[in-house]
Amino acid sequence: MVHILKSGLALVGEGEATGEMAEAFAEIKRALQIPFVPNSMRVLANSPAVFKIYWAFLRASLEHSSLPQSLQSIILYAIAERRNCEYCSAWNELSCRTLGIDEQTLAGVVEDLGNVSPERLQAILQFAIKASLHPKELSAEDYQRLREEGLSDEEIVEIVFMAAVAAMNDTLADALKIDVDPHVARMLAHSR
Repeated sequence: MVHILKSGLALVGEGEATGEMAEAFAEIKRALQIPFVPNSMRVLANSPAVFKIYWAFLRASLEHSSLPQSLQSIILYAIAERRNCEYCSAWNELSCRTLGIDEQTLAGVVEDLGNVSPERLQAILQFAIKASLHPKELSAEDYQRLREEGLSDEEIVEIVFMAAVAAMNDTLADALKIDVDPHVARMLAHSR
């Protein structure tokens, strides 16, 4: 059965993928350690060129970032929440929960960043959100606050990169009208 999104675009079924696409779908499941191909990848598969570009980009991001995966996930989650991206918010909340981020921290990310601790994480999230939503408003003081929390220039650049990735992911999900994957919705319901 073909699943059509509100955008009118179809999700390419795992059984429909052949050749390179089938190999890429299998690689995605292995790399992300999940038993299904995410809806985001299935809709991007409508354009093999975009699919290849995005998957190469995502794979490189996973392989080469020096930021801990839990920090990447919570940055992506905080930004998806601020940008009201249901798809990315669900995925990143599940990632945070899977990586052991506690309820109090997750609630603080959604309700009040002032309640997120430690202060280092709070500073990182405030900076990343500002970088994603209002990048021109970043000031020398914003960067200095991160340095005072012990972050290196390498880490600051990666945080800005993650903020940009979050904005791109949110834009893709919202513009393509991607539904939250049923597996993700079920797993979130069981983890809350």
